[in-house]
Amino acid sequence: MQKVDLKAECRQANGKGAARKLRATGTIPGVLYGGDRDPLPIALNRRDLALIMQGHEGHHLLVQLSVEGANPETTLAFLQDLAVNPVSQMLDHADFRRVDPDKPIRTTVPVHVHGQPAGVRLGGVHQHVLREVEIEATPISLPERIDVDISNLGIGDSLHVSDLLKEGIPYTILTPGDRVISSVHVPRQVAEPAPGEAPAEGAAAPAAQAEENKSS
Repeated sequence: MQKVDLKAECRQANGKGAARKLRATGTIPGVLYGGDRDPLPIALNRRDLALIMQGHEGHHLLVQLSVEGANPETTLAFLQDLAVNPVSQMLDHADFRRVDPDKPIRTTVPVHVHGQPAGVRLGGVHQHVLREVEIEATPISLPERIDVDISNLGIGDSLHVSDLLKEGIPYTILTPGDRVISSVHVPRQVAEPAPGEAPAEGAAAPAAQAEENKSS
């Protein structure tokens, strides 16, 4: 995962009122925690973080975070959680976790499928069931996403998590290998009764139903 530089400032005031005032100035509250240090309330420029997030898959990000103010600190950090306002769709809050570049961390990464399955060209229906997997890796070795080609999937075929395992990948996949990521199946069809065959239980025969409608 590529590392990017990000600046922040120590945040003195806490509470909802202080957070609202902060957001009104184009700044969002956040917290830097983890490691051997106490949690540090911080404030970040909303626009700077939004620009950095553009082009990144999901909400995970590895940053060299430089915090200025009363408790200055420069550390490698992982964007652990990002809150978005459900109405304005603007960034509201960000939590960062201090990380050691040499120690593995656990997180989830998106699984991106590409290619048109062979079974779809034959009339099958593709389902993307699992969209992210849990992995463990050092911060620098974390992928932003896992890409997989599904063009060889035929009707009745499935792609499992175990199919993502390749020799030499710099991370460990923790999601069970039997979980299905994508599959191609025959489309569902409503079965119609054959000529002379009784309709399904609970359904009136067309002629009988028509006669009943006339008499009512």
